[in-house]
Amino acid sequence: MSVWGKLITAFKGHASNAAEAVQDANLMTILEQEVREARQAIAAAKDEKARMSANRKLKEKSVSELLGEIERRTEAARTAKSQGDEPLAIEIVESILKLRDKVEADQALFDQYKATEERMDSSIRQSESKIETLQRKMESAKANEALIKAQKAASTNTTASDGKLAGAVDSLARLEQRQAEQQAILEAADEEARLESGADLEAKIKALENPGRNDVRALLEKL
Repeated sequence: MSVWGKLITAFKGHASNAAEAVQDANLMTILEQEVREARQAIAAAKDEKARMSANRKLKEKSVSELLGEIERRTEAARTAKSQGDEPLAIEIVESILKLRDKVEADQALFDQYKATEERMDSSIRQSESKIETLQRKMESAKANEALIKAQKAASTNTTASDGKLAGAVDSLARLEQRQAEQQAILEAADEEARLESGADLEAKIKALENPGRNDVRALLEKL
């Protein structure tokens, strides 16, 4: 690969890394927005399910009432037939057939509403479970991110503190060395001054004149 090609590849790599870094930085915001939208969608689905449930109950009630009416008219047709009023019995039976058609239509709608409601209920439960799982993962990711930032900050501060402490120790060592050198110079100057003034010689002469002045054994014998 040419140098130009390598530069282009490197640039693409850096651009990709930068894009991923931006995406990662915005990831939590994006996820939170998606969770809000998902919750809104679930709320809308629950409203639709409630409407479906209401329609199912209405059809269930209608079927029950129609079946009751069919039973009542069937009994009336029997009575008319037993009384020899065949035209009335036929008219009642024809009305019963129409009611049965309506029962079948309402029953079909009831079954449809019920099946749709059950599917929606299952889908809503699955979606809520997924959102709860995602929410827990997001909370865990937030906690881990905060921990990582704290650890990085602590590591950086510790490194800086260690560097400052090392610098302070070095400065103290240099100060002690400089003080020792200055003390040595002062002592040498004092020694030289004593020699020049004869004070050192005078001290030696007095020691010869009083040899036992500082002798502990001699002092002890005088007690």
